[in-house]
Amino acid sequence: MTKNILLTALTILLSGSAFSQESTKKIWLSGNSRGIFNHDEITGENLENSVKKYQYGHTLLDLSANIQTNKNTFIRSTFRVRNEYGGFWGSAITFDLRELYLKGLIANSVRYQIGDIDYKLSPFTFYNNSEDIYENSLDIFNLYSDILHHDLFYSGNNTWRQQGLAADFSLSFREGIEELQFNMFSSRVNPAGGGQDDRILFGGNVTMVQSNAFTAGLNYINLYDIDGTSNSTTNYSNPVLTANYELREDFEDFSIELSGEAGTSKSINKRDSLETLELEDYFSYSKLTAKYKPFDLELSIAYRNVGPEFRSAGAQTRRLINKAQNGYFNQYSGGERPTGIWDIYNNASLYNTSGADLMYRMQVEKDLSNYYPQYNNIDPYGLATPNRKGFDVSLSRTDDQNRYSVTVDLGMLKEINGEEIEKKDIIKEYNSISAYTDINVNEFIAGFDRKLLVQLGYTQDQTLNNAESESTKSDLKSERITAGLTLGLSEELDFMAGYELFTAVGVDHVLDRNGTELSTSFARYETDLTENILGLGFKYKFNDKNDLQILWQDYTWSNTNYHSLETVQYDPFMIYQKEEKPDYGFQRISVAFTMKF
Repeated sequence: MTKNILLTALTILLSGSAFSQESTKKIWLSGNSRGIFNHDEITGENLENSVKKYQYGHTLLDLSANIQTNKNTFIRSTFRVRNEYGGFWGSAITFDLRELYLKGLIANSVRYQIGDIDYKLSPFTFYNNSEDIYENSLDIFNLYSDILHHDLFYSGNNTWRQQGLAADFSLSFREGIEELQFNMFSSRVNPAGGGQDDRILFGGNVTMVQSNAFTAGLNYINLYDIDGTSNSTTNYSNPVLTANYELREDFEDFSIELSGEAGTSKSINKRDSLETLELEDYFSYSKLTAKYKPFDLELSIAYRNVGPEFRSAGAQTRRLINKAQNGYFNQYSGGERPTGIWDIYNNASLYNTSGADLMYRMQVEKDLSNYYPQYNNIDPYGLATPNRKGFDVSLSRTDDQNRYSVTVDLGMLKEINGEEIEKKDIIKEYNSISAYTDINVNEFIAGFDRKLLVQLGYTQDQTLNNAESESTKSDLKSERITAGLTLGLSEELDFMAGYELFTAVGVDHVLDRNGTELSTSFARYETDLTENILGLGFKYKFNDKNDLQILWQDYTWSNTNYHSLETVQYDPFMIYQKEEKPDYGFQRISVAFTMKF
């Protein structure tokens, strides 16, 4: 019965598409589909009472109906059909309305979109920062992160998926300036209920385009509780106002660009029975970029100063929720399995969504959430990470003959104020260096017409402070090495191999926020972590939109000095509880087919 209903609906849509095409297409279908099967096996010690193997997979279809009702109105609806392997006669099929929005043009001047919207402003107001250790990933390990990003609407341009209203329009001028651009949006973050008010997120920007050489603008965003929509005795607001600019000059052999942003924030938590808690601070950011055209060389130098109490919920909300329990082989050796980079690459339950009632939409968090220091201790909340000042330098070159590209990044940051209430003079320094390159070896060999891509990467992050006492000293160092190979066996078939090594050793003193605006609790966090991933596989490309991958991966995790973020004790100092966690690993064989149409 279910299949008959689906086939009938598709027939109606296709028939409508055929009869509606007069001079222009009125209705058309597009979408994505995939089929994936995994055979996973966990390895390690003391697994007698644990599930050791897991076979699972699914096929799904995201079918989008695109309806152009007239030249000024467009409707898009995406319907997802998913069938888990092992279900027969429709017993494991689910149907979801994945996406629905309407957009159009009013009076040939105002563009609007209602329903699901993908939106961003600036890195300090509303911005979807990439997850930790996302950059510099190898081709062979991208399959699952690509699937995860597609499912969660992480479109690659740092937008957040929201449900609400967005509008924009512009005003053109004959002289003085070219254009004024206006953008605005509003979305409902939390509905009233359960003792809380309606919470909305709204904002926008105004940009003045003086010419190709100069633009400037204002950005505003606010996470706001509508007082009176419940019996709640608390009320929260977080207004952020910033100004940004770009100056560009193009010469014969080189070009330069100076850009920046600066602004203020307030975080106001009104409580009837208690004193109102209010934080206020500022930030400034500037970046100079120079390009030398004859050598395809680009150099950028950026400086930031983000105040300790700067709060911007839309920019500081993290993709990764590090306290979320693993939904995948979560129990082993009689306890909960620790999270590793395997989970960051594969596990959707660790990512920020609002739950089943608000599927595929992010949850803006008013507080700064906890994070694992070993994976990103430098800027866990992106450029808007509070209490940071210093420089970032980047040098890159892309060969004009497509032979190679190389990038080297250097970071030199430190705290503005010491965060420990009784030890304000203890300041942490955060230093980082990374280098990665893609080399098309075949472009260097005359007569070699097969693809041969080599990917190499290295990253080192280090946290140090100036404390003299061992009980308060921080010295945490993490390193990541990646090496990958893609060899074209034919025009359609590629062989892929990759290896990744991640290590983190040392100690840090981490602010234990526990979901509060202000925290004075510090905990000692130690780690001696080693993670390895080895992958081999084949990728067959039917065309630019369809491919089949067969992959094998082997992953190992070891931490002889594991400390959980979940529990805290006093002994006599506050420390994260040390736990004995046996080594574990995974082996996976995957077959995956993906198609876009």
